[in-house]
Amino acid sequence: MVARNPTARAAAPILDRPAVAALKKKFQAHNLALVVALFAIMLLAPLVPGFKGWMAGQAALVIVYIMAAQGVSILTGYTGLVSVGHGGFLAIGAYTAALLTKNMGADLIVSVVAGAVMAGFVGMLMGLIFLRLAGPFMAIGTLGFAFFVGTVVTNVPLFEGREGISLPPNEVLGIKIGDIGFYYMAVIFLALVTLFIWSLVRSSVGRALKSLRDSEKAAQSCGVNRLFYRTLAFTISATITGAAGALNALITRYVSAEVFSDIWYSVDILVAAVVGGSAMLMGPLVGGAFVAMLPFFLEKLADFSFILKGVVLIAVLMFAPAGVSDVIARPFRAWRRRELERAASAPPPAEPSRAVALEAKR
Repeated sequence: MVARNPTARAAAPILDRPAVAALKKKFQAHNLALVVALFAIMLLAPLVPGFKGWMAGQAALVIVYIMAAQGVSILTGYTGLVSVGHGGFLAIGAYTAALLTKNMGADLIVSVVAGAVMAGFVGMLMGLIFLRLAGPFMAIGTLGFAFFVGTVVTNVPLFEGREGISLPPNEVLGIKIGDIGFYYMAVIFLALVTLFIWSLVRSSVGRALKSLRDSEKAAQSCGVNRLFYRTLAFTISATITGAAGALNALITRYVSAEVFSDIWYSVDILVAAVVGGSAMLMGPLVGGAFVAMLPFFLEKLADFSFILKGVVLIAVLMFAPAGVSDVIARPFRAWRRRELERAASAPPPAEPSRAVALEAKR
């Protein structure tokens, strides 16, 4: 019988390793099936009777927040860095997509990719600066970056200040799309980003980022290049957030300094990552949906929604530091742990002797 305390459990011998490996593969298949089912529901949602265009537009805005929270989670959850300036990368992606769409007639896919690339390039440059800072100094530096971007889009004539830039209807490969078509494109981009993060976390790069998060000195002693990997994380994070900003500009078909110079964008994205759980794949989905839908349900109490966000953030930090997704996943993890312990403690099935095997063949 396996002991109950963690030390004894860790020291208990694994009697049937093939059974444990098979069970782990089964659990991974369950995780994959859950994610596939979630995206299948999202793709089938517009086919439900009563689903209207404005619902697709609101759902696309939720996806924008989810993708932005995914970008922050690369830094906060997997690298252990705190950024309060990702609203600046959101603005860079939005204005890049808006200018390309208005002046060059670029379609949706080109605009989103260009917005992501531009934000990633600026993120790489900012990363080389900010990653030499640590803790609260880095948070303050990224906050200053968000203020800087807001000042630029307000005062530089190219960005048309508070008057803003109005955009034509969206096109994909020369075909105009409405709200539902845009929703499908947003789901596709979200699926690609989610698949990318899933692959990144399980790669050698992801392991290097998590090792820097858990113990920077130990990681460096094992040969992990701190500056390189953290700059890479900052670049990837900014790229994903820039793609979210481009989608935000294209779904609303309007960008303005009055919107993107607001520092609360950065705060909302960080709240979404922390509340949902920045170190879990499903965390940004929960946090992004919470932050995006709260003002919608409290439309007549807009000021109260800001208060409620703060209350929820404080409650999560006090009682669930790993996020709401961790609380939801906790009973399932406990069940899986018990199943693995049971499989590990069970003796492997005895192999038939050679004589019995020969007799069976006869």
